[in-house]
Amino acid sequence: MGRYERAAKTSLKEATALASGIIDTVRQDLRREEVRLEEEMADRVASIQAILNEVASIQDAIIAGSSEVKRELEKARKRLVKSGDRDLMVTQIIGSANRLGELRALHNDAVQRIQGALARPPSAVDIIERMTKDLLKLSGSWEADAREVDEAIADVVDANAPFELIELQRELNNNGYDLILAGENRDQENIDAQRAKIRELSGEESN
Repeated sequence: MGRYERAAKTSLKEATALASGIIDTVRQDLRREEVRLEEEMADRVASIQAILNEVASIQDAIIAGSSEVKRELEKARKRLVKSGDRDLMVTQIIGSANRLGELRALHNDAVQRIQGALARPPSAVDIIERMTKDLLKLSGSWEADAREVDEAIADVVDANAPFELIELQRELNNNGYDLILAGENRDQENIDAQRAKIRELSGEESN
């Protein structure tokens, strides 16, 4: 096995190890982000669950109270029609209006409480924005690791010509082989032509 083949195998082995390392790093980073996202979302829902349940109970109580007041008001109205008891009706109207005000205040308080809970940070959107920023930061380190993989792959092929190739070119150019090709015709023009022929055939002219 030649030195370039050995070097290539070494570089490819290094590149493979680096690539595997990046995959493991990305997998672990994403898993940590997933676990954190699950925890934050669960905390977000849990923090508002108790208030939601309480507000739901209050709304049910408001519905029941409103229905009860309406029934009592209807009963008083029927008594008014039947017996003409206006004082009872007046009392019932005032009481119903007062009860309606209490129920409305209860409703408004419930709305404020639920809105306050919803506004409490971090919101679900805040959580996703945080995760997105973290992923962007992590991607910077992933890219840095990826450059190392590309560099290791680039090392597989040396763009510089081997020393032996350069030595052979010097041998052909500097040891009078142009004179041998010129034969008996030692005119400078013929010698130059033979020298150019060697350079052309050896690929030096194209470089």
